Amino acid sequence: MNQASSATPHRHSRLVRLLSDFAMVDDDWAYRDFADRLGQMLSFNDSIILSDAHKAKPERGFQRHTESAEDVKQEVLRTKATLVNNVIQSCTSGDGKPRIRWPVVDAESASGYEPFLRFYSAHQREQDLAIRVVRSAARDALSACSPALKKLALLDQALDDTLWEQIRRFYGVIPRLLERRFNLLRDQQPLWLNQFRKDIQALLLAELDLRLQPVLGLVEALEKEVIRNP
Repeated sequence: MNQASSATPHRHSRLVRLLSDFAMVDDDWAYRDFADRLGQMLSFNDSIILSDAHKAKPERGFQRHTESAEDVKQEVLRTKATLVNNVIQSCTSGDGKPRIRWPVVDAESASGYEPFLRFYSAHQREQDLAIRVVRSAARDALSACSPALKKLALLDQALDDTLWEQIRRFYGVIPRLLERRFNLLRDQQPLWLNQFRKDIQALLLAELDLRLQPVLGLVEALEKEVIRNP
């Protein structure tokens, strides 16, 4: 598994395509290789951290405690299902009581974007926290499975620590860019608010898929190791 590539958004991801389709970004920005740009942000000290993690050797006399990938895999899937359900409930009209409520506005009175920015940002914070928890659990499972996977877990931790701030900034731009879509729809479509609701749901679900890639990569590595060395 190429951990560096899985830790950064891919230029052909569904999220980037939606940003372009919704006219939220210029084409030259949307299809720029974000992974390369992010790599250039790493400082010399960051490079040393990654190098040290790559060279790290697990202690002698390793004792295996992880015999299956099923527990951590199911925890990741439960987390994903919960986050998907939270997005859908929040973006769907109905009698449910979602954790994050859709702004109480109508097509005529929704003159300001700020409530929607807070709505989107709240979902981002929820996704980030939940995924960081299961990613940590996945690292623990890898570290207890084999020396090779322990080394991978150390590398993933170093990458996460190093890239987290840059990734956070990348995602933080999205709700700001979404204001462009808000203004475009409000000015052009009579039923713009329903479409805007669908667009926000699509973006949040696409972002969730991208955020999950690193932890799913860890689970995949764990599954392969368990199968190879039962």
